[in-house]
Amino acid sequence: MVKFLLLALALGLAHAQAELEGKWVTVAIAADNVNKIEEGEPLRLFLRELTCAEACGRLELTFYIKAHGQCRKTKVVGNRQEDGKYYADYVGENTFGPLYVTPDFTIFGNHNVDKTGRTSNMIYVYGKGQPLTPEQYEKIEEFAKAQNIPTENIQDVLATDICPK
Repeated sequence: MVKFLLLALALGLAHAQAELEGKWVTVAIAADNVNKIEEGEPLRLFLRELTCAEACGRLELTFYIKAHGQCRKTKVVGNRQEDGKYYADYVGENTFGPLYVTPDFTIFGNHNVDKTGRTSNMIYVYGKGQPLTPEQYEKIEEFAKAQNIPTENIQDVLATDICPK
């Protein structure tokens, strides 16, 4: 029985890894402290790729930050913790992970504690470059409410992404 459970866990992780890995773009962002994700701020990420390493024990995010009209490529590596979430030091301490995953649409949650101790909850919505469907937007609203993020703080950022693909 234990071998069966380990096999099921391994297959589940492999499936999740296969759905997470690859080319993505940021479609929408939401935060309880909306100023953290405004234009030009370093937490307004324009994702390009997710890469799993070490059986997804490490998750690499390759993204652009746009400041002063310039795009700067950045890579952050998150290490999986015992609770299954990832931790990375980027503009403070971040605990993040996928909340909802499909082959074309993924929602990540992020909890950021900046250098002043201010906490922010964020949602990053990644897709394959298509605008959100009404059903996808409803799913984002559900997760925003669960993270105490006002739905009016959901920002469609696909059209503002001018960084290299």
